[in-house]
Amino acid sequence: MLPAYWIYLFCSTHFPKPKIPGSVSVGDWVLHLCAFVVLAFLFWRFAESFNRTLSNRFVWIAFVVLGVYAALDEYLQQFVNRSTSLSDWLADLAGIAIALIPLELHRRLTQSAIRSKMGARLNRRE
Repeated sequence: MLPAYWIYLFCSTHFPKPKIPGSVSVGDWVLHLCAFVVLAFLFWRFAESFNRTLSNRFVWIAFVVLGVYAALDEYLQQFVNRSTSLSDWLADLAGIAIALIPLELHRRLTQSAIRSKMGARLNRRE
């Protein structure tokens, strides 16, 4: 799912904006925010799919990787007759953070609960 969405996202930001008659006007920052919430969520779930416990550093690695991609994406848009905007990049970063913060909190709470259960089992054996 992640590769397909990432390709879709890249293509949608590198083709001219379509003019859709009668479409609802939503702030561009909302679209950026939502697109990167989904990308960050899929990135996290993709990493979890390898059946390994994510490290404590993963949230930072994910934020940097996705933030660099967002900056590169914004930069490249100037070459396809689209605008490069700092506010769009900041909206991308906000979307990444909105997705990663609750995922990281959930990871920490889950790891804490697992450690508590393991500690209780070890105490019963003694």
